Amino acid sequence: MDPSAASLNNSVEKAFVILEFLANKADPIELSALSRALSINKSTAYRYLTTLESLGYVVKDADTSCYTLGSKALWLASKFLNNLDLRTQAHPILRKLSDETGETVHLAYLDNFEVVYVDKIDGKSPVKMASRIGNRMPAHCTGLGKALMAFLPETEWQKYIDRVGLKYHTRNTITQPKEFFDHLRMIRERGYSIDNSENEEGIRCVALPVRNHEGKVIAAISIAGWVISMTPDRDETLARIGQKYSQLISEKLGLTRTNS
Repeated sequence: MDPSAASLNNSVEKAFVILEFLANKADPIELSALSRALSINKSTAYRYLTTLESLGYVVKDADTSCYTLGSKALWLASKFLNNLDLRTQAHPILRKLSDETGETVHLAYLDNFEVVYVDKIDGKSPVKMASRIGNRMPAHCTGLGKALMAFLPETEWQKYIDRVGLKYHTRNTITQPKEFFDHLRMIRERGYSIDNSENEEGIRCVALPVRNHEGKVIAAISIAGWVISMTPDRDETLARIGQKYSQLISEKLGLTRTNS
């Protein structure tokens, strides 16, 4: 027996077997037919289908009692494809941005009030930053997070406070709700955010939003580096450069001048 197979969760595996089976079926299928096709006990198959139906991944027709794939499966696939397409479109542009500024460049999106890093281009500094693709970070103390949060409805800001809070990370972290809300409004007005060593001592960054074809902010890019090179007097210049490249990425995603 393959030792890696022993660690698999049988319940999860069976659920995905059912989902993949339904995905490959052109027509709805009855419970008994699915049970026979997959060699799964009928009562067991029913239990899995009922759970998947409650989660939206399977739909049961009220008249025929036949099962098909649910719309939640499409949502899951679209999330993956959107993020994949975002990184594919953005990567060459991020590389040019890093070359022009000499700094490390990141691409990230917001997921459940956390910043998720999906791409990174290292800058010219011999000392590399600790950020990694796939890392998740708090939104309130990162330039990327604040650039993303600023363009959410203000009701979402309070939800962030309630669910996550404004945890202290460095002496520059904003920990008071009113100050945080005012700060987000300023970011929304000027179009970019600054992380003034609020998450990690010695690291500063300038971050800007990326929009999709509808003009909705779906991601952000940051120009980041050590304070020795990312000095405050460079903020406005880097913001202008970053704006140029964030616009290029947005246009790759279908944004036009009329909906920007």
